[in-house]
Formats: sequence, C-alpha cells, structure tokens
Amino acid sequence: MERLLQLDYLTQASLQKVITDIDTYNRAWKVQAHLSTDQLRELRQLATVQSVGSSTRIEGSRLTDEDIAKLIEHLRIQQLKSRDEQEVAGYYTTLDIIQEQFRDLELTENLVKGLHKELLRYSDKDAHHRGDYKQLSNQVVATNASGQEQIIFQTTDPALTPVAMTAAIDWFHRERTAGNRHPLLVIGTFIYEFLTIHPFQDGNGRLSRLLTTLLLLQGGYEFVLYASLERAIEDDKAGYYKALMAAQRHRGTAEEAIGRWLYFLLNAIRQITERLAQDEQSIVAEPAALYLNARQRRVLDFVRREGTLSVRELDALLPEISRNTVKYDLKRLTDAGLLRARGRGRGTVYEKN
Repeated sequence: MERLLQLDYLTQASLQKVITDIDTYNRAWKVQAHLSTDQLRELRQLATVQSVGSSTRIEGSRLTDEDIAKLIEHLRIQQLKSRDEQEVAGYYTTLDIIQEQFRDLELTENLVKGLHKELLRYSDKDAHHRGDYKQLSNQVVATNASGQEQIIFQTTDPALTPVAMTAAIDWFHRERTAGNRHPLLVIGTFIYEFLTIHPFQDGNGRLSRLLTTLLLLQGGYEFVLYASLERAIEDDKAGYYKALMAAQRHRGTAEEAIGRWLYFLLNAIRQITERLAQDEQSIVAEPAALYLNARQRRVLDFVRREGTLSVRELDALLPEISRNTVKYDLKRLTDAGLLRARGRGRGTVYEKN
C-alpha cells in the first residue's frame, strides 16, 4: 500500500490545502459553544437521516429522506417489506452503533465482519453470506448507454481476500501508530484498499462509508456526527465513481495512483464542514432551512445572494427540473417562511421573507 501514496507535487499541494481547511474547521468546532444541546441533537438527527438516505440511494434505493425519517421513527413496530426498507434499516442501526460506541471499537477483521452482519441484518436475500467474506468473484460493473454491463475493474480474488484484508488492517494500524502521515491520508488510503478488495459479496459500498465515519470519529473529527458525508458523496456520485475508477482500472500496476480518489474524499469532507458552518447559522436564525433539499437550497442561496428571483431566472437556475417539481419547491420555501412571492403568473418574483 506504500506505493499508493507516492503522490506528485501538485497532488500533495492540493491535498495539503484541503487538509488544512478541514483541520482549521475541526479545531473551531471543538471549542464552539453557541449551539444548545437541543440544537446539536436536531443537527445530528438530520445528518443521520441524510446519511442513511444518501448512502442507500447511491446503491440504488429510491426512498426519499422523508420516507426514511418515517421508517426510522417506526422501525421497531413496522414490518420491513421492500429491499429498500431493509437496507435503510440495516444502515441506520449500524450507523447508530458507530455513533454511540466509536470510542470503544477497534478496527479488526472481526469488527468489519460484525458491522457487515449488522448492515445486512434485515436483508432476507443476504442471510446466507452476511458477516462472511465473499466466496464468489464480484467484479464491479456498470451499465452503459445501450444497457449492457461493462466490467469496471476486477476485485481481489475470493481466495486471496482474507490475506488482503489482514494486510490492509495491519497497514492502517502501523501507519496510525507511526504518525508519519496525516490521519486523513491514512483513512482515505485504507478505504480505497477496502473498496478495491471488495471483501464481501454485497454491501461493500455502504460499509465503506460507515467505516469512513468510524475512522473519522476515532481520528477526532467528531463534526461528522452533525453533517452527512454520504450526502456530499451522493451530490457528486459520478465524481465518486470516476475518482475510484481512475485508480482501480490500473490495479496492481505502477500506474495505480490514488491522488484523485484522496482529493475527492477529502474535498467531500471539506464540503461538509462548509455545509455545517451554514447549518450552524441556520439552526439559530432559520431552522426551517435545515430541511431543504439541494434544489431548494440553490433557490434560497440565489435569493440571498441576488435579492430576488424571477420565474425566468428560476427556469435558468433549474433547467433540468420539471415545472411541477419547481412549484413544489417554491411552495415548500414559502410555506416555511423563507421566501415570499410578489406578483402573479409568469410575472411572479420571489424574495427573502
């Protein structure tokens, strides 16, 4: 794994800037005292829903954050009928364990297997392999424009998976103990290796994001309890896969460089510090703004920046969104008291309330 971190000067410089930004925010977060216990609890609940929703949607779930919030609320009394619901329930319970017990969890193969077992706990079709390393090849494929599956990269052979996982975990502990590299680089490299090994038959992507959260929390980056890293990854899902594929397609060769992957992951962490900084202000001044989706945030940010928003400007701002969806977003913003409308029809202008 050492060869993966032979980074060129420009990559090192870019990563150092991102790391500095993250660490600067982390120091400020640790001493913040302006948010109450109730406000922190609300931020954490919101981040949990977003994390569960985004991570499962990355893998194909169709449940919205609203669906997930209801499912979580009634988890103990509701029968999980669909696979989407089963995956959401498993992700939520595993994330809850990590959030509550991260100080007492040590990264071992048994822990990784235990988290995988919990992740797939509610999934009927995965009962035969949850918590066990893969027995069959599970190369990563993608569907092209013509509907045909294309192999993106070959994962580690099932027979070699136990040895590869032992080596990856041993490397992580050696690097953490030595302290010669920044912990964010060590975490990012380990997660890349985990994804490339793909040790389980299913659930590797979801488990990789849970492990990222665990290792960040253990590394002292506790702000990830209050902002969703999974949401930042979902917002650039294409970039996530491109960064992985850029290295994984050269697996085992001298060309396997993970600089692009490290930059993507660390930049996603930096993005959630920026979002959390905004949420810190919103929960005090505009609590309703916390629950906006990405489209609604774009609209509200535009009005905050420009003062008003016309229907014509709205069409240009969200060209790919249907008129009915846009109407729903505007109603959500006005009902929440964040915007008010002036005029009628195509002449309507929206402004800050």
